[in-house]
Order: sequence, then C-alpha cells, then structure tokens
Amino acid sequence: MKLKDLIEKYGEYDVVLSKREATNEIMIEGRKSKPKKVWDLKDGDGFYCLCSNGTILYYIYASYNEREIENGNAFLTKEEAEQDIERRKVETLLLKHGGRRWAREGVNYRLGLQYNMIVICKDMYPLQGAIYFDLEQQAQKAIDEIGEDRIREALFEVR
Repeated sequence: MKLKDLIEKYGEYDVVLSKREATNEIMIEGRKSKPKKVWDLKDGDGFYCLCSNGTILYYIYASYNEREIENGNAFLTKEEAEQDIERRKVETLLLKHGGRRWAREGVNYRLGLQYNMIVICKDMYPLQGAIYFDLEQQAQKAIDEIGEDRIREALFEVR
C-alpha cells in the first residue's frame, strides 16, 4: 500500500520513525495528530472546559460543545485552563480596585509591561482588552494589593 492510500484511508496522522539496530529495519508508527487550536476539535477529541464556578472538566468533543468554544471556555490542555482562571481572577481584582473595561474621553491610566516591569501608562486612545483607571493612584493601589508578579504572569504571561 502506498503512503497516499494510507492517508486517504486513515486521515492525517503524525508519523514516528524508529530503526531496529539488529535488523536495520525502519519502523513507521502513526499517531492521530492532535488539534493545534480548540477550533480544530473534531468529534472524539478531548479538551478541557472551564465551568462558571472555576472547575476544570475534561470533555470529549461533540458538536454541542461549540458554545464552550465560542464563549472562550474550551482549552486543549489543563494548564491553559488554569492560566485563564488566574487571568480572569486578576482582571476581576483590577476591576474591583476601580478599573473599567472602556476608555473615557481624556486621560486614562492602564497597566503595561516595560522591560519586564509593570508600569502605569497614560492613554488617550483605547486599547482592546485593557482595563483603565481614572487616577494613577488607583492603578498603583491595584498593583500594590494584587502584586506585580501576579499581574505580570497572569496578564502578560511573563514568568
């Protein structure tokens, strides 16, 4: 059987080559390739789902799981889901300390990253996904209470 016939019959697989030293035989082992993004999930693929109470559950994908993907609650690995929980917690704490999701007219303050340090930026134009503060002091208080390391890791994914 030719390789193209195997692909037609079995679909896409990752190929692993190994060589038997004693006989000089080359062995080919095929493994079904894993999806690279949650949007690539097909029926039968496993993924992790983040529930509203913060629990992470393992699911086998079926078409009715589209809502989890559309809402941003589906992840390929448990580690990705755990990182997203922490990001959401930090964003919630920033909002609690006087932040808001939209920029107002005039000067707005937001957190940024410069040389691996959290800095307070003064903006007049909105950035997608940023959390804004009315006063620089509010932003500094949020940094002090949440912790610069925690913000750096959760929002900017710098460890």
